[in-house]
Order: sequence, then C-alpha cells, then structure tokens
Amino acid sequence: MGPSFTVGLDGSPESTAAARWAAGTAQRWESALRLVAVRTGPEGASADREPDAQAGTAREPGGRAEAAPEQDGQAEASDVLPTVAAQLRAEHPAVPISTSALEGAAARVLTELSGDAELLVLGSRGLGAVHGFLVGSVALPVVAHTRCPLVLVRDSSRADESAARRTAEPAERVAAHPAPGVVAGFDVREPAAELLEFAFAAARRWGAPLTVLHGWEPPPVYGARPLPLAATALEDVLGERAALLKQAVEPWAERYPEVAVDARAVLEQPAVLLTRAAAEARLLVVGRRTRTARLGTHIGPVTHGVMHHASAPVAVVPHP
Repeated sequence: MGPSFTVGLDGSPESTAAARWAAGTAQRWESALRLVAVRTGPEGASADREPDAQAGTAREPGGRAEAAPEQDGQAEASDVLPTVAAQLRAEHPAVPISTSALEGAAARVLTELSGDAELLVLGSRGLGAVHGFLVGSVALPVVAHTRCPLVLVRDSSRADESAARRTAEPAERVAAHPAPGVVAGFDVREPAAELLEFAFAAARRWGAPLTVLHGWEPPPVYGARPLPLAATALEDVLGERAALLKQAVEPWAERYPEVAVDARAVLEQPAVLLTRAAAEARLLVVGRRTRTARLGTHIGPVTHGVMHHASAPVAVVPHP
C-alpha cells in the first residue's frame, strides 16, 4: 500500500459519503485510509483559526476563504467514527483503515494532517439557495491552505437533486461536452504541472480517459468591434490558447501513454464549461495557487465556482 488518504468525518451524511468514496478509491489506487474526527472544544472554537478561515457570510467568487457556519453535528463525529470504520472495513477488506479522534479547531487540524497525506477528502454540504452546493466553514479554509490535493465529495442523493433542478441544455451543447472519466481544467496563462500530473495519474489508476479543458470568455472589447474582425480575433486567440494547451499536455501524454487524453480550448466561461463537462465524470480536477495575496489566501473564481456547482467530486490541487 502507498501513502494514506485522510478523511474528515463530522457526523454528516456528506462526510460519510466522502468516506465511502475515499475507501473505494483507496482500494483502486492501492492506498491506506485514515478516518479522522475532530472535536472543537468551546475554548478553542476560534482561537487558533487562520485569519481568513473565520465563519461568516458566503463570499463572492475569487474572494477570501470565508463561508457560512456549517450545520450542527460536529459533536457526534467521534461517535460515528467506529461505525463508519466498521462499515468500510466490511465493504473494502483489502484497504488498511485506521481511525483518529482529535481535538482542536477542525480547519487547522485537517490542514496540518494534509502535510502527511496523499489525498485529503471532505464532504461537501447540501444545496444552497441558488441550487449550488455549500462548502462550509471548515472545508473552505482547508481548501485554501491544504498542502496536498483535496477532494470534495457530494452526497449522491444531493447530487441527483441538483441535477434534476438544472435547466436542460440544447442537444448540441451537451454533445460538445461529453462525460469522460476524469476532467481537468487548465489555465494556459498560468500552467501548473502539478495539476496535470495529478489528473493523468488519477486517470491511469482508474483506467479512465482524461479530458483537459481550457475555457476562455472574451472580454467586452471583442463585442465592440465590427463583427468580421471580432470573429477573426476570437479564432486567433482561441487557436493560440489551443496550441499552448497542446504544448503543455504533450509531455504528460508521453509519460502516461496508457491514458486516452483529449485536450481542447473552448470559447466558454471556464467554471460553466467545467461544471457541464464533468456532470457524470469520476473526478473534476482544478488548481489553487499557493501564494498568499495581500488580503489572505485566495481560492480563485474558477475553482470557487466549480466547488459550489459541480456535482462530481472536485479535486483541488495546490501549486505555486
């Protein structure tokens, strides 16, 4: 077995769904599994949180890592730990499973544990007012500070409810965005080798195809030009970005020849493109810069958008 997956349990159905996803993935990826329940004492509920991990109101895309308070249930996390562990051991006897009941501020404890994990897995809460998923006051700051790739997993029943509420897309739009095994969003302006390495490795371990997408939404200036010139300019920019995407993907395709890869640059808002493309994917992979801005660590608008609206599990890969 390789390095372990770490799963944060908080007693919610979403965290149990995350643990089940992690156990099944750990079996296929030949990794061990560690289930962790963190109890926050009344005196330490906020004393050692990161400045931008404080609970507050939901923020705009690209803003600091803040979120609405999560639902109650944290106190029961340590109680469900042995039950969930027993269920997963019965379902996946080949996976080594250990458990830990810890105390402290949950976001800080999970962030520290990410330093020794291959993958950190958390559940993502139910639907919000605009039919998106909620990323709570623990998960959101962990996403902003995790040292290893982090996967947010939906409860499948919630995901089905979200899919039922979405407006049907025209047939030609759906056909343009098939549902492959793994989907990765890639920004050719800030290429991240860590993201491509993780996406290719995940696709290989599952024996699944990989689609790497670069979405681009033109600025308003293109609409102010005469139509023929605007159309030509759009094609030129999109062609340049497609060439950069191909250049970035080719070395990884050579390193992972067993992975069938399709790399495309598409004229569409990136978060919308990725959410639709990954509607039935095994995993949606996006990146998060590790540098800290003046106002704190930022997740980025595209990653923030897919975290809240994609129904597939979302892997956030930190990179410089």
